Amino acid sequence: MALQAEALARRGHHVALVSPAPLSDWLNLSQARFECTSFRDSEELARAQVRVATFWTTVAPALSLARGPVFHLCQGYEGSFGFYAGQRGAIEKVYRAPTRKLTISDTLRRRLDELGFGPSRDVGQAFDSRAYFPGSPRNPAFAVILLVGPSQADVKGIDVALEGLRIWRQKGGQFRLCRVSPLPPSGQERASDLIDAYHHALDPSRMPFAYRAADLFIGPSREEEGFGLPVVEALATGLPTLLSDTSTHREIAGDAAWYFPEGSPEGLAAALPPLSGSEAKRRARARGPAVARRFDPAAVAERLELAFLQALAEETAKSVSTAPGSQLPSADAPSRNEGP
Repeated sequence: MALQAEALARRGHHVALVSPAPLSDWLNLSQARFECTSFRDSEELARAQVRVATFWTTVAPALSLARGPVFHLCQGYEGSFGFYAGQRGAIEKVYRAPTRKLTISDTLRRRLDELGFGPSRDVGQAFDSRAYFPGSPRNPAFAVILLVGPSQADVKGIDVALEGLRIWRQKGGQFRLCRVSPLPPSGQERASDLIDAYHHALDPSRMPFAYRAADLFIGPSREEEGFGLPVVEALATGLPTLLSDTSTHREIAGDAAWYFPEGSPEGLAAALPPLSGSEAKRRARARGPAVARRFDPAAVAERLELAFLQALAEETAKSVSTAPGSQLPSADAPSRNEGP
């Protein structure tokens, strides 16, 4: 959400991020404000015209004593994740709360509507591509494969990728595997002889270099994944990108990527051999960066601004129409300096 907040602030709005946890160093906010406090004690929340919850656990604090519209920015439906199976009832209750739903992909928008949690509105995902660009062409003896995400989250499909790579190696495939994860290696990974390098909690500023040091990216996420940001990062750096064939991946990458059947290690292994060739590398460098540029933060901020201003106008019209003896005015939308 930091990119969206910065882009909204650049459009002239007063934007603040509120969190009880300290701001991560790598976020580098310059336009938006940050308030480190409990939601209950937040001065920014108390005066906000528009509130946006960015995770299911923050929806209730966002709704509490809100004086304007409250949005729930959905980045993936947590109720479908095995990791949250024990909290599914609480998650479903949150998604039925009276918030205005925003999603980061049209696939996720349709999913929420199908589950009865809509209506929802797709505003897209924001990605700053400036640090992500293709490096010098590589021709190593063994391809370096990059696999990003925590294996402990089943939605990421890391287990599928590891099994597929094991099958490919048994058939003669030669590669070096680099893992990047916010979590330490799982027991399965510690016992595996597939992984040559494991980067735990790699500083985000180093991620572009990790992509440029690789020859192939694998994105094995399950259908439930809301949006795979590493996929866009890999595309931006011109890496041949092999993805599970899901609706979200097709929406993100289109014909700039290659696909294997979701959840199929055998299908993944079968799809790997052609991706180490020069033709795959040329296609990836030609198409990937252009696809990644579609996720421009300024465009996302414009869509967010429109959603917020429309909601504010609707709230104003509703309050006027219900006031005793009032008539509904034909007022313009709030001016920019009155926005969220």
